[in-house]
Amino acid sequence: FFIFTAFQPQNIIMPPHGGCSDHVHYTSDGKEYEDHGGTLYPQIDTDKVKGLNEKKEGSAKNVIKPWDDREDDSKVVQSAEDGELIIHIPFTVQVKLKSFTVIGGNERITPRHVKLWKNRDDIDFDNAEDVSCDQEFDLSYDKDGSVQYLVKNSKFQNTSSLTMFFSGISPDNKDDEDGKTIQINYIGLRGEGTKNKHGIVVAVYEARALESEQKKLADLNISKSVK
Repeated sequence: FFIFTAFQPQNIIMPPHGGCSDHVHYTSDGKEYEDHGGTLYPQIDTDKVKGLNEKKEGSAKNVIKPWDDREDDSKVVQSAEDGELIIHIPFTVQVKLKSFTVIGGNERITPRHVKLWKNRDDIDFDNAEDVSCDQEFDLSYDKDGSVQYLVKNSKFQNTSSLTMFFSGISPDNKDDEDGKTIQINYIGLRGEGTKNKHGIVVAVYEARALESEQKKLADLNISKSVK
């Protein structure tokens, strides 16, 4: 029996799972997890949030909303079938992701598990089982956002996008033809934003490469002139 308090994770170690390079350990006294960060809602490019296997196309972006609106269940996303849902969340700048919160539907339709990938917008149902994720978590039923899942900081530096693969139908739902779905009402991400916009690093490298090539050509022309 555990008691969760808002943004004060208890000393809980979630059970390990296969397929990912790391598993969650969220604890109140570990250096890796001592700072939860601030909300990353302003850094999320909401218009470009997309979902796979949505019951209603385009509804994945409904769950990206301010903290104060987290309990608003008029805008949600449901899976179309099989209780699986992939949500791709891009950021306007690179961020340091530190933790996340998930509010699902009622206990019968809340997702039970999530896998996370950093900077992998190519993840879909064809490759999700083959591509090792960065971290994965068992999810608890959370009706008000009081459970916070702390990611391993070293895994989520310089994050341009986050892909979340939700799964897990409640045992009570397996025999219910109308209930083989999962529902998410809110996803909250916390951490630190940076000033680094997408493409800057690539552009700098390309500029340096161009300067290097120009210098080589100049040296070659000088060498030919001397001869």
